[in-house]
Amino acid sequence: MISKKMPKLFLLLILIVAVSCSKTEDNEPLTTPVTLLDEDSFVRKASLIDQNIPFKVVTSEGEDVTDITTFYVNDEPVFGSDFSSSVVGDFEVYGVYIQNGFEVTTDTESFSVIIPKRKIVVEDYTGTWCGFCPRVSAALSSLHEETEDITVIAIHETANSFEDPMHFNQVQTLKDAFDIEGFPAAKINRNTDWQNPHANSDITSIAGLDTDLALAINSELEGNELTVQVNVVYEDGSEMGDKLVVYLLEDEIINDQVNYYNGDATSPFYNMGDVIPDFEHNEVLRNSLTSVLGDAIPATAALTEYITSFTITVPDNYVLDNLSIAAMVVGSDNTAKNSQFAHINEDKSYE
Repeated sequence: MISKKMPKLFLLLILIVAVSCSKTEDNEPLTTPVTLLDEDSFVRKASLIDQNIPFKVVTSEGEDVTDITTFYVNDEPVFGSDFSSSVVGDFEVYGVYIQNGFEVTTDTESFSVIIPKRKIVVEDYTGTWCGFCPRVSAALSSLHEETEDITVIAIHETANSFEDPMHFNQVQTLKDAFDIEGFPAAKINRNTDWQNPHANSDITSIAGLDTDLALAINSELEGNELTVQVNVVYEDGSEMGDKLVVYLLEDEIINDQVNYYNGDATSPFYNMGDVIPDFEHNEVLRNSLTSVLGDAIPATAALTEYITSFTITVPDNYVLDNLSIAAMVVGSDNTAKNSQFAHINEDKSYE
């Protein structure tokens, strides 16, 4: 028998799929259903304890050879074409099959079994006209240095006196839903105030803790056409009223910023001017791919994936390289249960 190592094959996951189409609050279609993104990977990169991890091998010619493949996890053969683990850990898998008298061995792929960690949603209601708003921006910069277990969203509103080009058209819906009466306003997991002086510990004390659901994001940008896929999995199944919120964000938007801290020697914005020229605005909310308060998640059993996808034509004035995706699962009261963040063209697995 001759054995040969093949180039990386075109490999897919078997997934239990629910595809939905997002709509705006006015029931106008924002996105259209699309074919789920193909996974050029042997196995899902991360799964939960006891979650079924299926393997499927499709050759570059499109032939499904799963049924004739023996799979090996950590060099031990497994029965059938799936695997699960009752403990967390890192694993490797490859497959072996016979084709035209040759023994073919696929590339080895790594995957993990995890307990989900909580990624905290932090929202900054702000405006370029708001002189006190830079203090939240500074707090967020400090927070980013201390933890990666956050998803930050900056929600801009314009003013007659000082137009904000980053104005989010549905900001009033969010303000009404979350009792935002004045700027700046900062929220933790949508419903909890992050009070001045915006201590990091208010968030780091709960960020990264074990939780019971996880999100994954994968996206592809071709020209100005963006496709986003979001996967959600629960340890114990979904709850009535759960919703998925998916936003498109943009970094490094340069615009002047009113600054009331020009004379405050304790502020990082001291002596930067009453209006800071060319201020860098990050994680700016540009579009909602779902309804702005979220799309209902259908009843989803424990350890079964809910998967949905979106397409959107990115406006020409957005800088494509600076775009990212924020996704969160919220409960019936709109409190965020967990979230995920990924840059465009990044395949971000469950964490």
